[in-house]
Amino acid sequence: MAPVILFVDDEENILKALARLFIDEDYEVHTAMSGREGLELINNGLRPAVIISDQRMPEMNGAEFLSRVRELLPDSIRLVLTGYSDINSAVEAINQGGIYRYILKPWDDEELRKTISEAINLVALKAENAHLNAELRNKNIELEQINEHLEEKVRQRTAELESKVRELKGRDRVQRFLMTIHSLEELLHEISEVIIKVCEVKGVAFYLQENGAGIKLNTAINFTEKEVDGLSLTRTAGKLIENNEEKIFLETDGVLYCLLPIKKNDEALGVLAVEREAARPLSAAELHTLSIFCVQAAIGIKDCRLYESYDDIESSLDNILNNIGA
Repeated sequence: MAPVILFVDDEENILKALARLFIDEDYEVHTAMSGREGLELINNGLRPAVIISDQRMPEMNGAEFLSRVRELLPDSIRLVLTGYSDINSAVEAINQGGIYRYILKPWDDEELRKTISEAINLVALKAENAHLNAELRNKNIELEQINEHLEEKVRQRTAELESKVRELKGRDRVQRFLMTIHSLEELLHEISEVIIKVCEVKGVAFYLQENGAGIKLNTAINFTEKEVDGLSLTRTAGKLIENNEEKIFLETDGVLYCLLPIKKNDEALGVLAVEREAARPLSAAELHTLSIFCVQAAIGIKDCRLYESYDDIESSLDNILNNIGA
């Protein structure tokens, strides 16, 4: 698109001379015979890159006109045409009105062409500078967003790794505990403490199947046994076993309860229940970790019950051997 130039002068012959001077240039030339007419052109959508105005005009002189143009088109280049007798007012206009340069009448054609060319180049340079600054700002914003995203990714990855380390340490702690002989109560208490630390839950409870007595709350740490939706958590744990469900979520009063079955070779041994703030639902990774602790708990429960029945088994064997000896 050709650069737009606006000439403003109250003498028509001067406007015609200026227009002829640039007829072979790649410019879009417009003229106006007063400051008012020039402002009308601008207000109607004309966007000249360079405006050249005569200083001595009736109604509105060049300095006043160009000062008002500055408010409308601050990025334009503004020049004033002046006779030698008006040079002082032209200099004052330059100092006060943001006018790029004054041109003396009568002008030198080549000097005027050069001045206009320099002004056009300056406009292009300012536009390119503004474009580069805008692009730089956008790139800086993008870079900040990338950095924030990267920092968030690092935080997430760090949290995931820390969580995994806690899980592995917890699983190892439970595994070492399983390699020694403990009571069932000690075992479940140990696993409960590990779960609270690893999964960052508020409370833990174990509901176990009792021979002929259904399911009962066996061990609990910081856990609130209550009714949810008119059904006790003990009964809910029983329903989970009865219906062979994988897990049950319950939420009430800003508290989330998650119940998972404890099984060994498809034998239902009980239910692990955890309590947490509803605002922090359990993630898929945390549910996976809890399922691993359910497997470890199932192994430990079977071992503890076998050990607890050892005396009975030993007594039965003694009776059998005594009867054989008799």
